Amino acid sequence: MIECRGVSFSYDGAAPALDGIDLNIEDGEFFCILGGNGSGKSTFAKHLNALLQPDAGTVCVNGMDASDPELVYDIRSTAGMVFQNPDDQLVATLVEDDIAFGPENLGVESAQIAQRVRDVLKAVGLVGFERHETHTLSGGQKQRVALAGVLAMEPRVLILDEASSMLDPRGRKGLMEACHALHERGMTIVMITHFMEEAAEADRVAVFQAGRVAMLGTPEEILTRADELARLNLDMPASCCLGRALRAKGVPICAQVREADMVADIAQAYAERSRTGIAGRPFASDPRISDDVSSAIDSADALEPVIEISHLSYSYALSARERRRWHKRSAAEGASNKRALWGNDPSSPWALRDVSLTVRRGEFLGLAGHTGSGKSTLVQHLNGLIRPQEGSVYALGLDLVNKKDAAAVKAKVGVVFQYPERQLFAETVAQDVAFGPHNLGLSQAEVAHRVESSLARVGLDLATVGDKSPFELSGGQQRRVVFAGVLAMEPEVLVLDEPMAGLDPAARSGFLGLIDQLHREGLTVVMVSHSMDDLANCCDRMVVMNEGAVFAEGTPAQVFAHADELKSIGLGVPAAQRMALALTEAGVPLRRGGLYTVESLADELVDLLIGRSDGPSNVADIAKFKTVAREEGC
Repeated sequence: MIECRGVSFSYDGAAPALDGIDLNIEDGEFFCILGGNGSGKSTFAKHLNALLQPDAGTVCVNGMDASDPELVYDIRSTAGMVFQNPDDQLVATLVEDDIAFGPENLGVESAQIAQRVRDVLKAVGLVGFERHETHTLSGGQKQRVALAGVLAMEPRVLILDEASSMLDPRGRKGLMEACHALHERGMTIVMITHFMEEAAEADRVAVFQAGRVAMLGTPEEILTRADELARLNLDMPASCCLGRALRAKGVPICAQVREADMVADIAQAYAERSRTGIAGRPFASDPRISDDVSSAIDSADALEPVIEISHLSYSYALSARERRRWHKRSAAEGASNKRALWGNDPSSPWALRDVSLTVRRGEFLGLAGHTGSGKSTLVQHLNGLIRPQEGSVYALGLDLVNKKDAAAVKAKVGVVFQYPERQLFAETVAQDVAFGPHNLGLSQAEVAHRVESSLARVGLDLATVGDKSPFELSGGQQRRVVFAGVLAMEPEVLVLDEPMAGLDPAARSGFLGLIDQLHREGLTVVMVSHSMDDLANCCDRMVVMNEGAVFAEGTPAQVFAHADELKSIGLGVPAAQRMALALTEAGVPLRRGGLYTVESLADELVDLLIGRSDGPSNVADIAKFKTVAREEGC
C-alpha cells in the first residue's frame, strides 16, 4: 500500500528532519508510529499524502508516486489525514458544512453527501451538533469534526497525527473503537501517538529517532523494551510497568502490552497459587488512608481563598434576554434528554451552569471533565479573560465583573493555554518574556532581572537562547519560554489549560516536574488535564466538570474511588487504579480504599501471590520464582 525508499527531507536545507527512511506499510495494516518530539513523525506523515515532497528517495501510495504533481489529488483522496491541531483543518462555519467539504470536492452526489455526514457524525459521537458553529466547539469536539471530515471522504488510508491528544478518555476510547471498526473493514490505519496504550492495539510499531527508524516490530517486541524506550524519550504501557515491577519482586509473570492480558495473567496466577496454598492472604485496609484523606481536607479548608466563584453561569450563544427566557422555559419543561455519545448536550446553550468553587492559596487544584464540559471556559474566568454573565468571580479580593479589577488581576493570575507555543509573538525570546513586565511599567533593570530569573526557573539560559527567535526553538523549549513569560509577571496563581498536550512522555514528565517545583515554591496552581494519572500524581484536590456544572469535588483518592460515576460522564481513573479494579472484578482480593500506583499495586500483589515480603520462608519462594522466570524468558 505505502512504500518508502531512502526518504530524506530538510526544512532548512541543513538539518535533516527525515534521514533515509525505508519503510513499508501493508494494505489493511494498523500501523503505529512513536517517537519523541522532533523525531520526524509528523514530517513523515505529511509525505504519505503528498503534503510534503522528499528531497531524496521515493514515496509510493497504492502504486502512485507522491512526487508526481499530477497524482497529488488522487493520493490525497486515497490517504486522508487528521492533524494534531484541528484548527489547522476546519474550513467551514457550521459542523455539517465542514464535514461535507471534502466529499463535495470529490464530486459526490448531494444525497450521498448528506448520508455520509449523518453516518460519520454518528461514528464520532456528534449527533445533534450539525448546525453548531465550529469556532464555538471545544478542542476535543473540533478534533472529532476534523476526523469526521476525513472519514466522509472514505479514504483507503487514514493517517492520524496525534488525533487523540485533545480527547477525553471516552473520546480516546471512541476513536480507537472507530479505528478498529474501519480496520476490520479493510482500511489501512497509520496512527502517530504518545499514548502507549494506543500503540499496543496496532499490528506493528515503528519508533522514530532523529528522522530515522530506530525500532520496528510488533507491540510485544517493542513496548516491553524499557531501557531502549527510555533512551528514545518514551515509556512502556502501564501494564508493562506493572509486569516489570512484579518480576523485579520475584513474581514470574511476563509483562503484557495490553491491560486486559496483564489482568488475566495475574488473576490466573492468583487462582493457581490459591489452589496450591502458596498465595498469601489479603490484609485489612490501612485505617490511615481515611485519616489522611480527612486531614488533607481539613488542611485545605484552612487555606486562604484566592479565587471564589459563586453561582457562575455563562453562554456563548444567548443574549441577556434569551438567557432569562431559557431559564423560564427550562424550569417549565425540565432538562433535555438529548445527549451526544462522546460529549455534552448539543441542545444546551450553556458552557457553564451554576458553578460554585474556591481556589485556595498554595494548593494544586486539578480540573477534569469530558470534552465540552466547560473547563476552558471556566479557567478563562479565573483572571477576567471572560467576565461572568451570571453569578460572581472574585480573584485576590477583586470583583472580575469590574473591568478595571479584571485588568489588575491578569498580572497576578497567569494563564497558559492549550498549545502554549501559540502565545509566542516577539522577535526574540528575551523580548517575548519581557513583554508582560514591560506592560506593568517596571524599570529596565527590574525587567531584565525578571527575564533572566524566569528563564532560569524553567531551565533555560538567557545567554544561550535570549537572542534567538522563539520559533527557532524546539516545541518543548517554546513551551518553557511561554511559562517564563507568565512567571516574569510574578503571578500568585498559575492556571494551566492542557499544557502537556502533544508532548512525548519524557517532555511531559519534565513539565510536570517543573510545575511541581513551582508549586512547592509556593505558587498556587490550577491545572486542566485529560490525563487521570497526571491529576492523581500532582493534585491536592480535584474538581470534576460535567455538562458545564460541578460533578464532583475532593481529593484524588476520593474522586477516583467512584470509577463507575466517572465512566458515566466520559472519564476514567489512573491506569494502576483501572487495573486494580479489573483485578478485583476478576476475583483477586485487593484491599479497599486508597489510590493505587503501579508500585503500590505491585507490592500488594506480591503479598497475595507469594506471601508477605518479610516472611522467612518467602526468600526461598522468591528465589524459586526468579529461576522459573528466567527459564520462561520473562
